[in-house]
Amino acid sequence: MSRQHRNPGNRLEPFTAPTRRQLLEGAGLALLGSLLGAGCADPGREGGTTTLSPPPGLGDAQLEGLDGVALADLVRRGEITPMELVDDALQRIAAVNPRLNAVLAGLFDAARARAHAETLGTADGPLAGVPVLVKNLTEWSAAEIDSGSRLMRRAIDEGVVPLPATSPLIAAMEAAGMRIVGVTNSPEFGLIDTTEPVLHGPTRNPWDLQRTAGGSSGGSGAAVAAGIVPIAHGNDGGGSIRIPACRNGIFGLKPSRGRELGGGEGTLAISSDLCLSRSVRDTAAFLSVVERREAAALAPLGMVQRGEAAPLRIALSIAGPDGAAPHPQVEAATVDAAALCEELGHRVDEATLPFGADLTDVFIGFWASGATAIVDQARAWFPDADLGELLEPWTLGLAELGRSRGVEAAAERAIEAFGALEQRFASLWQSYDVILTPVLSSPPYPIGHHDPTLDFDTVLARVLREVAYTPVHNALGTPAMSVPLGWTGDPLPIGVQFAARRGAEATLLQLAYQLEEARPWASRRPPVHAG
Repeated sequence: MSRQHRNPGNRLEPFTAPTRRQLLEGAGLALLGSLLGAGCADPGREGGTTTLSPPPGLGDAQLEGLDGVALADLVRRGEITPMELVDDALQRIAAVNPRLNAVLAGLFDAARARAHAETLGTADGPLAGVPVLVKNLTEWSAAEIDSGSRLMRRAIDEGVVPLPATSPLIAAMEAAGMRIVGVTNSPEFGLIDTTEPVLHGPTRNPWDLQRTAGGSSGGSGAAVAAGIVPIAHGNDGGGSIRIPACRNGIFGLKPSRGRELGGGEGTLAISSDLCLSRSVRDTAAFLSVVERREAAALAPLGMVQRGEAAPLRIALSIAGPDGAAPHPQVEAATVDAAALCEELGHRVDEATLPFGADLTDVFIGFWASGATAIVDQARAWFPDADLGELLEPWTLGLAELGRSRGVEAAAERAIEAFGALEQRFASLWQSYDVILTPVLSSPPYPIGHHDPTLDFDTVLARVLREVAYTPVHNALGTPAMSVPLGWTGDPLPIGVQFAARRGAEATLLQLAYQLEEARPWASRRPPVHAG
């Protein structure tokens, strides 16, 4: 590398749910089916939003520091029961969630009851018996998933939409023996990079309660970082797994397009589902459970175990698509990660990524086109209602932007631009195995900075500046991960992003195992922690 290394001290979707995916793939033309499949979880329907009385769980000292694979091993050996793990998770929710607002209350009695159910899966799955959380942007028949929106909440309350069937991915989680203990907070329809919905209030970062936990899987990220559960479901249509992983100092992988059950495979299928975790092997185990095996376009991976990582050719790129440099602390963390890779035997070269001049504009136009369908559906369901009482200003502003571009035109432009982008990157993959960039342009910003009720143009400018590095991999359908290798002096976490060609999750996971061993992060604990 020609750039001088700097060490920061070694301190440490848009539419992401199936609703988001379907909206974006159809460029907003099939919203009704999407929303009917979204269901909604008011977590407070069963027993309030923060008041819990879970039975006493096991002592924190016994379980502190164990990841999901280790907990499943205890279950397999008969040293602990799924019921005991569920009770422990509920106790952890009670301990820290009132400060974080990461988990939307409710479902707790159901979670305890379901922990007894033999139909939830075999005892030999890699995560069998482990308590997990699902995001408030997915299809799960056991909850009223409301997508963080007053529109969906009213539609559910008034019987306009039925509860959905469980998605294939969530069904696979349950069939493999994972115990879902709650639903995590997300922004309205996952349309922004922070989790501050009007309906449920902001999720706070356990490293600093005045800072964002990211979005749209912000509740999942905060819950994992705070030690509530080792693994939580997330989805990613523009960075929504990688962003909260970066903000909360944990690991997050967005899989390849079409890798997971229920994932789309067309050019406009920009959203993927997976998880956030503290350990790399937990994500590898989760992926092995939910990956598509039948009629899969990509060869199934199975459980990617830690092995000898072959030397990789890594392209380091610091500037965003607009050529702007990130915050100095972010740049320092990324350069330091590059130096670590070199120390581990990989070759790192500085490179300019072939983003294309119009990528950001095309992506936001396509993104906004989905919001037009949400507004249209709101008008159809509640023709006499004030839209401002059903939808947030950010959603309404995106819809106005999308309408000005034209829904069909935005989809056509995206198909052309994403296809051209894939061709440009094909040449890059001939020279490199992995791309290294920042995840985001700055460390975690204060809650309220991207508040969805602020002036739309102000928030849009801020979002476009912050979320510069993640959407390219949604457009390409390539796997990408946020690895918690950097820290500010506060300390606040700064993740760095590694991406590989489509289908190369094993390459990323092997690299992540190596980075995890070289610079462990799982033992770091934020000030707000359930352990």
